[in-house]
Amino acid sequence: MNTTTFGESAPDRDMVSRTKHPASVPPGERGQLTVDDRVVEKVAGHAVTFVIDAAAAPRRVLGVKIGQVRPHGAASVQAEVQGDIASVQAAIAVRWPKSVQKVADEVRERIRSEVAAIVGVRVDHVDVEVVSMTVPSAKPRVT
Repeated sequence: MNTTTFGESAPDRDMVSRTKHPASVPPGERGQLTVDDRVVEKVAGHAVTFVIDAAAAPRRVLGVKIGQVRPHGAASVQAEVQGDIASVQAAIAVRWPKSVQKVADEVRERIRSEVAAIVGVRVDHVDVEVVSMTVPSAKPRVT
């Protein structure tokens, strides 16, 4: 009969048999994932760029607009995450003469869907502040 002796570095057979596969551990005992507010803010800010008639509002300092509307930049967004639910506030610009209500509704829906799909957090409330209306650039005249 051949007998193999394990040295100090070999795993203890009893320890291996007591280790559970992660899928067999009940979900409540596996730990938890915490999503930072900034993660939701980044995803929600980027979600605004998918709405055609919405854009990131011009930056403001002490309530005064600085610069121009940023049509391809992420919107200014603040988020608060508690567990797996978030509340979001976004400041946007709307392209003139589009309906502010329709664009704001599209932004709310896009933020909810993008945050849920990418981060796995449900957005229960989205405040949309329209701080600017943008005038589309004039088409060049043909002479």
